[in-house]
Amino acid sequence: MKTIPCDDLLKRGMLQTARGFGQLAEPEQRALARIAEVREYAPGETLFLAGEKATGLFIVAQGAIVVSRCGMDGRRQILHVFDEAGDVCGEAPVFEGGSYPADAEAERTSRTLYLRRADFLETARRHPDILLTMLAALSRRLMRFVDLIEDLSLKDVTARLAKRLIELSEKDGCRDTISLASSKTALAEQLGTIPETVSRTLRKLQNQGLIAVDGRSVSLLDRAGLKAVANNSAVG
Repeated sequence: MKTIPCDDLLKRGMLQTARGFGQLAEPEQRALARIAEVREYAPGETLFLAGEKATGLFIVAQGAIVVSRCGMDGRRQILHVFDEAGDVCGEAPVFEGGSYPADAEAERTSRTLYLRRADFLETARRHPDILLTMLAALSRRLMRFVDLIEDLSLKDVTARLAKRLIELSEKDGCRDTISLASSKTALAEQLGTIPETVSRTLRKLQNQGLIAVDGRSVSLLDRAGLKAVANNSAVG
């Protein structure tokens, strides 16, 4: 990790282009810019580990931060990928005063605005609208975790993969051809399975005429059919 020297004007610019924070009034943006520290992380570099005392929270400015937990069997489950400007990472234990519940690392070169806990809480007390922005971020996260729990408990790997391909397409403007930026290992960790199963399931969807796979490029040939697979609920 390295700290990037930035004046408050540049930090305000980062906030203005960030989801949620861009809607804050100028006094709130100025207040956050004053206490923010710009940090850059190299791919694979750790922001925090599960069990570490929560010293502050992170607002993603660019790049992607992966939050995950390891199970008793050593398998990693990706809980969330923060890859949109304005995504907030590590905020829940900052409010509670406890420890980070999961690991966080940079998937690629990433910049964040880091807000130390004491500074953030004092600023938020003086500017309650900041807390409303954080509440919205927590609400989005909660809904994401509800979906994740439902997928892992009620859907098989084929349905989970079909849903993920549709999500990636919609995130990219509903394009019919998408690029799997993550490795099959990372994709498997998002789906709660192993890379070999991801490869086998991609072949299965391709044999069904739903997709065409060329390296990391995946073309959605039958979006309606893929959605039907994604909506199937069957454990196994």
